[in-house]
Amino acid sequence: MLWIAKISSKGQVTIPKPLRERLELKPGSQVAFVVRDDRVELEPMKESILSLRGIIPVDGPQDWEEVRRKTMEIVTAEIAAEGKG
Repeated sequence: MLWIAKISSKGQVTIPKPLRERLELKPGSQVAFVVRDDRVELEPMKESILSLRGIIPVDGPQDWEEVRRKTMEIVTAEIAAEGKG
């Protein structure tokens, strides 16, 4: 099925009602925009990332800037590897 929406002057797009219903999107729902090659995919977020807080035990304080840097390196490498396929 194909749905078409227009981008507003503010860069906003309304997700068509049949698609919102199919994906069970309600006001306040979060969605992720995933870029694959020259396509954008919309994925509903079933849980907030904040709901994952505390599930991995850590010993002592963390250098979150270092964690962020390492994470970005890993994500960048994964995206680059996808492009080679």
